[in-house]
Amino acid sequence: MRGRGRLFLILAVIAFALVQLARILGAERVLTGGELSLPLDDSFIYLQYSRAIAQGHPFVYTPGNAPTTGATSLWYPLLLLPPHLLRLSPALCIAWSIALGVAAYVLSALLLAHLGRRLGGPVGGGMALILFLASPYLLWGYMSGMEIGLYATALLGTLTVYLRERPGGRFPTLRWWLFGLAGCRPEGAILCLVFGALMAWDRWRASSRDTPDGPRLVSASLLLPLAAAALPFVVNLALTGSIESTGSQAKSVLAEPYAETRAEYLANTPTIWLNIAECYLSHFTLDARNHFLPRLWYPSVLGALLFVLFGYLTRRGRWDRGLALLTLIAVGIVVSSIPVYWQMHFYRYQQGLFPVVLLLIGSGWGRLAGWAWERTPRWAGAALAAAATVAPLALWMTILVPANAEMVRVYARCCENIFHQQVRVGRWIDANLPQDALVGLNDAGAIAYYGNRTTLDFVGLTSAGLARVYRSGLGCLFEQMRRVPPDRQPTYCAIYPEWFPYWRESGILGPERFRAHLEANLICGGSDMVIYPSSWQAVAPSGTPALLHPELESMRLTDSFDPAWLEDERRHEWRTEPEAKDVLRRYGYAGRPGPAITDAGRIVRRSGRFRATVTPGRDLVIVMRTDAWYPNRLRVLVDGKDAGLWTYAFSETAWVEPRFRVPGGLLTRSRPELTMVRDEAGTDPDGAAGRNFSPFRIWLYQ
Repeated sequence: MRGRGRLFLILAVIAFALVQLARILGAERVLTGGELSLPLDDSFIYLQYSRAIAQGHPFVYTPGNAPTTGATSLWYPLLLLPPHLLRLSPALCIAWSIALGVAAYVLSALLLAHLGRRLGGPVGGGMALILFLASPYLLWGYMSGMEIGLYATALLGTLTVYLRERPGGRFPTLRWWLFGLAGCRPEGAILCLVFGALMAWDRWRASSRDTPDGPRLVSASLLLPLAAAALPFVVNLALTGSIESTGSQAKSVLAEPYAETRAEYLANTPTIWLNIAECYLSHFTLDARNHFLPRLWYPSVLGALLFVLFGYLTRRGRWDRGLALLTLIAVGIVVSSIPVYWQMHFYRYQQGLFPVVLLLIGSGWGRLAGWAWERTPRWAGAALAAAATVAPLALWMTILVPANAEMVRVYARCCENIFHQQVRVGRWIDANLPQDALVGLNDAGAIAYYGNRTTLDFVGLTSAGLARVYRSGLGCLFEQMRRVPPDRQPTYCAIYPEWFPYWRESGILGPERFRAHLEANLICGGSDMVIYPSSWQAVAPSGTPALLHPELESMRLTDSFDPAWLEDERRHEWRTEPEAKDVLRRYGYAGRPGPAITDAGRIVRRSGRFRATVTPGRDLVIVMRTDAWYPNRLRVLVDGKDAGLWTYAFSETAWVEPRFRVPGGLLTRSRPELTMVRDEAGTDPDGAAGRNFSPFRIWLYQ
């Protein structure tokens, strides 16, 4: 009977998954006119990396790019490889990725049922399974074409192996499973360390027993979890010279370029961890004010508490204590908070760990039901067990079932958005642009996959060296891009125009060639994605000041410094207090004919300092291009010695180039440190509180 019951469960789960698949595909194809798409542009990034492997250049996103690790998962592009090796159509490659999601959905459901039965009896297994199948967000995630299903299934499988091998303290299979988990996502690599610690603890526990054949406490096998945890980071280092993937560089708080922003986020992490835990216990379903729903929250919290309670009360009972779940979930929450926008795209960064949370909740209620059935009088036990089973499910399902149906429509709308924007843009590029076109873009997935052209990813996810630049600000990106070698500058841009202010006016972008507009945008970064031809000649940085200064005619340019160009800032050891953010402006010069100039700079609230290259003993004239939004008085210091006050007036919508002379006697070495400190008294009648000054370009003449 047990074998028949297991077969029935497998068939039932497969049937349910196929019904769900039919529902979402049916809803999607109505909106896309029968076409097949995916609900997230990042899903196509995996498809493109997989196609690159099939074409013989793994980790090189499109031809001409350096290797990058924008595919967060090492293994998932390999799973997507078969249809690309067969050179099947994009639609069939998408179908394959969805099929992988369905397979992961079924496997995760069955693993949850098995683990729930082990940790919480039949009720625990059934409840964990039902919660998984009823989750609207997991339905979206597993069918999204992302690695969510792979990671969650690998985590559940690893947990299954651990619980099976834990009693003997030997882990002949688990040690190798960890390498599979580590390659699914970076979070999996970190959790390998948790499993390693659990393995060491269990070996110690088993070796302390009075058994002659118990495992040795110290074993080389305990190093394997460390090796597994290092796997993705070693690959990153070998390919790109950094242990951080380019995906992490583009998204994680650890790669945040501004120390103040990073410190503020890290200081707030305890609150973020609580928010993530709240989202888990609310099944990601919040009200309009982003508050948890009591009908979801309270039975979930109680289920988790019951799991812990019975884990301690029944140490020698019928269930494995399973308290390793708490460690995995706690560490998982900490790791999954690393992305700055941890809640984006329907909490996709949190979804991989969510089945383990459901296992905890379902097993807690299962333990209560099992305890009531076995430890209390039959008439009372049956009633309590039934209440422990039915009551929480009734509370959950009244919300999750309608939400599941709504998620089907949301999934379809997301697919429609991607299809009618990114896919359309990619197809237009493939049909209309020359083969040697280099396309700059801010969404790297479907455009590259369908466009079949070399791309440059402004966000830096799939193009090396741009992630930190983009995260430093649009001004920094502008300064970097206008200095890129001509053969690597985009000849076309497929962008959201509002993401790149001043680019159109600056002359970079030519007349609009194509526009993909969304009437009802749900998942995309903007309602309009536009393709422009692009040229960077008009924004080449100027080598000299735009205004003629008679006192400079007999002097020689000895150095120049371009704030917001990160390479130049490093070269000149630029520092500000507090940290200066970037700014991008476009102005002309008052009384000077000619086109306006677009330039990037820094907004300095108090002081800025840099090292210059000069000839000691000779007078120095500093010329600064600034927008002069405020009148300012700057105290100029040379290696800490006062050189005087630099005063300039307010300018409205025009560049100005004020000058300041430093006496040669203050220049005693060839690399002095020049400091500009804003005088808080200033010349502002309002007292200058909260004002700033903005250097856009600095020239040094002697």
